[in-house]
Amino acid sequence: MALGRFLLSAVVLGRLAVGHPTSKVLLRRDGTDGDDIIIYDSAVTEPTRVPQVLLWVDSDGKPVETATEDVLLLPTSLALGHNLASAAKASVTAALSTQTLLFPTQAQASSTHGSETTAAAAPLPPPPAPESQKPPVPEPAEDSNASSQGSRTSLQASSTHGEPTAATVPDIPSPKESHHGTQSDQSGSNSAPPTSERYGISYAPYRADHQCKSKEEIECDLAHLAKQYSLVRIYGTDCNQVQNVYSGAKSHGMKLFVGIWDPDQVENEANIITSAINGDWDMIHTVSVGNELVNNGKATPEQVVSAVKSVRSTLREAGYKGPVVTVDTFVAAMAHPELCSASDYCAINAHAFFDKDVTASEAGQWLRKTVGGVKDALPSPKNIVVTETGWPMKGQRNGLAVPSLENQKAALSSIRQEFSSTPGDVILFSAFNDRWKENNAGTFNTEGFWGIIGASHCGQ
Repeated sequence: MALGRFLLSAVVLGRLAVGHPTSKVLLRRDGTDGDDIIIYDSAVTEPTRVPQVLLWVDSDGKPVETATEDVLLLPTSLALGHNLASAAKASVTAALSTQTLLFPTQAQASSTHGSETTAAAAPLPPPPAPESQKPPVPEPAEDSNASSQGSRTSLQASSTHGEPTAATVPDIPSPKESHHGTQSDQSGSNSAPPTSERYGISYAPYRADHQCKSKEEIECDLAHLAKQYSLVRIYGTDCNQVQNVYSGAKSHGMKLFVGIWDPDQVENEANIITSAINGDWDMIHTVSVGNELVNNGKATPEQVVSAVKSVRSTLREAGYKGPVVTVDTFVAAMAHPELCSASDYCAINAHAFFDKDVTASEAGQWLRKTVGGVKDALPSPKNIVVTETGWPMKGQRNGLAVPSLENQKAALSSIRQEFSSTPGDVILFSAFNDRWKENNAGTFNTEGFWGIIGASHCGQ
């Protein structure tokens, strides 16, 4: 009996938790490479054939495999003249745009009994990225300085998904050195601010019991991180984390990449950051507005661009002159280059592990080519900073991508070697295993196991 498989387009769904279109079932046949996968995309103005990552899952939603296939992007204006009578149609409001997928109908597929597979516009379980499975707003651990300065709702945002196969992204020369720029007062800057010649690291100040880490525990963590990294990235303002991480970073000579998490609270979170930093803006490398908001369908590109402009204006009035960006997946950045245009540099998340055809030792080369693909998609030159990339030490394999401690070391070594001349262009993911996250099969049960140092010894 043929195995039924459901197809999710990583570019369309972006590995999102979206609505459950259970009635939107599309049919596709194995072995029919001549049939186009067509996506009507409001973001394109003329027919464009591009490689996209597709994720197959079984009827229970369990991932079977990923594959890169060519799809045909058509302007939505052409949809009106298309003969929908001979195709199954599913309208999907996804992270990247509102698109329509067309596949052969049941009747067309019936001649291939025994090889039929089912392609459904169904949701993928939420992925594991930093803050992607934010626990219920935790109570702070006992700490006289750890009064919570705001909270954010639990968002199932992603950080690590929708990556194309390395072979599908054109190779380009090594990017220019990024540590020559100065802080800019407006969008359009082509540089991140200068940093020391070391990589950045992402960090989440939560314990396995979903409680906030105390100021002392954060200080302990940063003491370890400062031995290898010059920049620490955080994602929000809850748990008094801006003030506590700022304090620890300053004492250990690190810069801080701060984030505004909730798109509905940008002004409030910007004010929290301003209060916590208290004029010491030289400590701030970058302020990000959101993490993968477009990729995860939490906001439209227009909303994100507006939020970036608003935050930049607020922070300029407070005296901050450094970069303000939005961070999204490289897939979202390529589909919506206006996200990079609105930012002071282009900030992307990209993880080789989610390409089943890439081994750990190829992670650096894959990342280089992925950055090249983003560069090619932008309307004008822009410096690109990889704000998340890494490899899990534990979980289920994804084709050639196998999680293990040995492979994590190989992947990180590959990335470091590939970007050895521009380490400030890369923020590694992540500092410690995030045991507060929940497992899900959609991301191969790797959620809590991306920690480069393993488990934190400074408060579990």
